[in-house]
Amino acid sequence: MKQQFAMNIVWLLASMILYNGFTIIGVSTNVSTIPEIVNIGAIFSFKSVIGKAEKVAIEAAIEDINSNPDILRGTKLRLQMKDSNYSGFMAIVEALLFMERDTVAVIGPQSSVTDHVISHIANVLGVPLLSFSSTDPTVSNSVPNDLYQMVAIAEIIDHHEWREVIAIYEDDNHGRNGIAALGDKLAERRCRISYKARLSPDPTRDEITDVLVKVALRESRILVVHVPGSWGLTVFSVARYLGMLGTGYVWIATNWLSTILDTNSPLSQDAMDDIQGVVTLRMYTQDSELEEICV
Repeated sequence: MKQQFAMNIVWLLASMILYNGFTIIGVSTNVSTIPEIVNIGAIFSFKSVIGKAEKVAIEAAIEDINSNPDILRGTKLRLQMKDSNYSGFMAIVEALLFMERDTVAVIGPQSSVTDHVISHIANVLGVPLLSFSSTDPTVSNSVPNDLYQMVAIAEIIDHHEWREVIAIYEDDNHGRNGIAALGDKLAERRCRISYKARLSPDPTRDEITDVLVKVALRESRILVVHVPGSWGLTVFSVARYLGMLGTGYVWIATNWLSTILDTNSPLSQDAMDDIQGVVTLRMYTQDSELEEICV
């Protein structure tokens, strides 16, 4: 699903170049002065779950566009990809370097926290910043934000007449904003988050264990897990070790888990055992003319 969004973003950029015409940092794309080459930057972690899918999808979309001279009337897209290597600082630095060059748009970053910082700079310089993986409800992106899946989770909880849930999440802007959105949608249905279990970014297994022990002492057994895919499976590994995946518990994971299943399959048998019975959400992309062209 992330691959489809990545391909859609590149086609969106191509449409902007073709139909709108815009000037960014001295680069004019008006029909009267159509350039031979248009530079596009991309920033993501090459070895991450999402990054692996992104690299393939973006390269495929660029190849599709450049192989057909009728799409951009002779203009070709030149892609420059930079590996942020899981570092928000490196993503910011690479974004600034892109923006001071003849780059008409930047794809990325993956992190909603980094997206917050870079978006302000991009707005001042007039450089489009498009992200297909940042889903923070408070940031404008090209993918459905977390508000949509929080509505879906609230509907599931309300349907089963569960009134209290526990939220397990990463303690950063993305995690806090996502859980805040969930809290609002639950309140509309007279439900609530009874306990918020915060985990620091990139927590140790011991920290996850400590947090889940506290969760196990709570009354509610309905658990919503909103964490990054880079360490999300460890949460379920620890939960299984603590005996928290058995009868009486309900685990709901946001779309980070479906992304792992889509991009890293097949998982090890231990990992599959850890997530047995877990409900997860997957983004849905409607069929469109653009999708038919990409396929």
